[in-house]
Amino acid sequence: MADTLNDTLRAQLDVYVTETFVNEDDVLRSIQAEAALNELPAISIRGFEGRLLQMLVHISGAKQIVEIGTLAGYSAVWLARALPATGKLYTLEKSAKHAAVARGNFERAGLESRVEVIEGDAQTSLAKLSARNPFDMVFIDADRPHYQDYLNWAAENLRPGGLVAAHNAFRSGRVLTPENEDDRFVQEFNAALAKDTRFEAFVIAVGDGLAVAVRK
Repeated sequence: MADTLNDTLRAQLDVYVTETFVNEDDVLRSIQAEAALNELPAISIRGFEGRLLQMLVHISGAKQIVEIGTLAGYSAVWLARALPATGKLYTLEKSAKHAAVARGNFERAGLESRVEVIEGDAQTSLAKLSARNPFDMVFIDADRPHYQDYLNWAAENLRPGGLVAAHNAFRSGRVLTPENEDDRFVQEFNAALAKDTRFEAFVIAVGDGLAVAVRK
């Protein structure tokens, strides 16, 4: 039987991967500091998860991306930096406060021309964005009850071969035994994604799990 990784060893490997492969510069660190200073929820992706998203952009050759859930803009910077100079990231944020913090961070990162923050209800914003399809990638990291709605939008607006990625596929392990509604929503989303004939899908077991699917 193969050896299993305990929590301590997993944490050590996360540090190893981060130190070896992740270049979290002053800009990225300042975004996390700004989020804390403005008392934003501490729910951002981690550095190695950002690097994974960046690699998915490089692998897919994405030029036009939609992100659902901006927060302070940490994940958006990882994504936008992987885009070509003519690429565009549309990032959707319901909170006016979060959107304002993110815009300041994008300006400081020198990405204001490559990133557009769309403020308001995500489903309303997505309906308007449909006019700009097809997109190459959709990253979902927002309200769990609407993950399936966002997936349906992605299926209709991604190019064939385009990617959809959804954060928190593991819910810190609680997808196995859900403890609250968000856990159950993600468990149901994962099950639905696995059976969705519009996609080829899998969960990458990095960080809190990244559900990744390719549009057929």
